Amino acid sequence: MPLGPSSKQLFYFMAVLRTGSVRAAAEECNVEPSVISRQVANLEAELGVPLLQRRGRGVVPTDAARLVLDYCRERGAGDDALRMRLAELEGLKRGHLRIMVGDGLVDAFMDTVLLAFCRHHPGIEVAVEVGGASDAVRAVAEDHCHFGLAFSPPASAAVRVVRQRPQPVRAVMAPGHAAAALPAPLSLPALASHACALAAPGTGLRALVQTATDAEGIELRPCFVANTVAPLKRFALAGLGVTFLSAHAVAPELAALQLVAVPIANPILETSRACLIVREGRALPPAGSRLIQLFDDAGFFQNPAAGGKGNDRL
Repeated sequence: MPLGPSSKQLFYFMAVLRTGSVRAAAEECNVEPSVISRQVANLEAELGVPLLQRRGRGVVPTDAARLVLDYCRERGAGDDALRMRLAELEGLKRGHLRIMVGDGLVDAFMDTVLLAFCRHHPGIEVAVEVGGASDAVRAVAEDHCHFGLAFSPPASAAVRVVRQRPQPVRAVMAPGHAAAALPAPLSLPALASHACALAAPGTGLRALVQTATDAEGIELRPCFVANTVAPLKRFALAGLGVTFLSAHAVAPELAALQLVAVPIANPILETSRACLIVREGRALPPAGSRLIQLFDDAGFFQNPAAGGKGNDRL
């Protein structure tokens, strides 16, 4: 008799693997832990193999669980392929598209690309989630999203970059701050003597700044940390110190002469990029191909100032 695990069983099983525990999966899925445990137990009974082993307060997958995980991804890809063929028959009149976008790229993405897409294809259901660079890579690699639009995402064999544009990191501060009077480009050692605000650990921007400082053998000790751009800008606007963002992130404040964004003499920060990523080997639905076309039509990746507003995601 062929194996036929239900979609619900596989959904909850994937949630446990993704979160690392039954309780965390229950919170993510908004159900009781007993529901998760029962569905996973039913799946194990149907397959005849244990899938999870307890370790501390969490669980780890068995070798059999990894095979089931591969099956889930293949099944999801098959479902997407079917939807893609059906959408082709409908001529982009129906379907769905899931995208994870960096917090600070949302405004530019919405204004230059997504609103036009929604206007021309109202039958396509578009789901946008906001997340950091690592979140975007994980969501795309696990087929949770078709696209990730992120600032300097970490390298992964599971995803590929289909479009990118320069997004250099600058030293951002109030015009009257002492560092603003230093000759440009600024050096990281010179900035280390000033109070600074940094992106939170685990964000793409913090990882980028950490790599840059490690390469120069210096340490930045922040007096303020945040996981979104807005608080970092407020810190700089108050004249409390220096933060690290792209000029795109502070375009309105630069135009109003409220902040300055000074180049930094560091190749890692100077060559950072905004990237559009997809899962390696995944065939995009027609809606995905159309979205890329709109990115190109808008010049989003040819013009670093596309949209003229918005903040870079950390």
